[in-house]
Amino acid sequence: MSNNPRRVALSVINDVLNNGAYANIALNEKIKSENLTELDKKLVTQLVYGTISMKITLDWYTKPFVKKTKKWVKNLLAMTVYQMIYMDRIPTSAAVDEAVKIAKKQGDKRLAGFVNGVLRNFTRAELRSFDEISDSTEKLSVQYSMPIDLTKKFVKQFGFEKTVKIFKSLAEPSRASLRVNLSKTDLQTELNRLLRDYDVVPSEISETGIVAESGHFADLLDFNDGLITIQDESSQLVAVVLDPQPHDRILDACAAPGGKTVHMAEYLSESGHIEALDLYDHKLRLIKQNAERLGQMDKITLTKLDARQSFEKFGANRFDKILIDAPCSGIGLIRRKPDIKYRKETTDFTNLQKIQLEILENTCQTLINHGIIVYSTCTIFDEENFQVIDKFLARHPEFEKVALTHERADIVKDGCLFITPDAYHTDGFFIAKLRKSNLNENE
Repeated sequence: MSNNPRRVALSVINDVLNNGAYANIALNEKIKSENLTELDKKLVTQLVYGTISMKITLDWYTKPFVKKTKKWVKNLLAMTVYQMIYMDRIPTSAAVDEAVKIAKKQGDKRLAGFVNGVLRNFTRAELRSFDEISDSTEKLSVQYSMPIDLTKKFVKQFGFEKTVKIFKSLAEPSRASLRVNLSKTDLQTELNRLLRDYDVVPSEISETGIVAESGHFADLLDFNDGLITIQDESSQLVAVVLDPQPHDRILDACAAPGGKTVHMAEYLSESGHIEALDLYDHKLRLIKQNAERLGQMDKITLTKLDARQSFEKFGANRFDKILIDAPCSGIGLIRRKPDIKYRKETTDFTNLQKIQLEILENTCQTLINHGIIVYSTCTIFDEENFQVIDKFLARHPEFEKVALTHERADIVKDGCLFITPDAYHTDGFFIAKLRKSNLNENE
């Protein structure tokens, strides 16, 4: 197998854009299977994420020079133009030459000539201006490489100016976000330790969070020893809202990959316990790996189960608290997972809401009176968040919403925590808290 980094990157890009593969999984598998230097691995990663993230913009740049061609050729052109526009250290001539070589290997001399001609014409022409686009929403879509339907949805919910802020934020690189395992160390000790080697600061929204502009923290002894874990700041708020008590019995209905599971477990004593569910064996293994590294596995039971079958499995009055980190569109994760925005299932909000409500409807039957449900998602669209909570409460008068507060008042909306990606450069996130009351106790 070839270890040409651009050819490796194109293979992943094709797999993601043409076959629906997940970028992070496809990239990791491909890098493992190829004989690449560390420098080449970085180049492949940048090419994959950069091209996928900016694909709509890149296609718009080359559109005047391309009438019709194969999908992989369009992807090759996009990857090459990405290097020309966004990667200063790569000479244009080198990018073009490599693209032509790849075309020869992938296709035939005719396609190689076509690629060469398109790229030469592109380099001779003046770079197109977004001001050519008269429609403001279409311009926003092209400039920030967001599908037009999603762009319209953002504008409808947030308004034009707020959408621009969100899109600008999503275009900026992600930061490294860590959570300190307080069962093994304390925040200040870990902060001081990491300050020696990294430019880290405390999180603005999570009391146990540390943020760095960059860094490979999974390679640190502190990570392997379970002193820290990698978890987005917004995600760190979920366990805090649930507020596990030492003896609580907790259902984690959609637990993988286990970041919130192990965070909740840190609050429990030996008599407290978490029942962690997921549909897939490989995801249950991820939870186990997380829990063992952080020293919390003895408080967690892993069960392969659809959360919509929780009541049939566990029965009534089984849990003190339930976390539903619901399956969702994942729109709040676009900064780290740009392929999300191209997936058809991402915009099937009707079906997503149906699944979210079904999970709530089933799991709520396992809760004790006065028990707590926390519902969270990594999306920022109302259909998956506020509307789900409103519909559930309308059907269940025995539940009430518990109004949440936070020292950062701008992330509190209608008694819930609602964080857009531009606010603190975190993932977009939603958290609601519900309490079950016994309607018969006063009769």
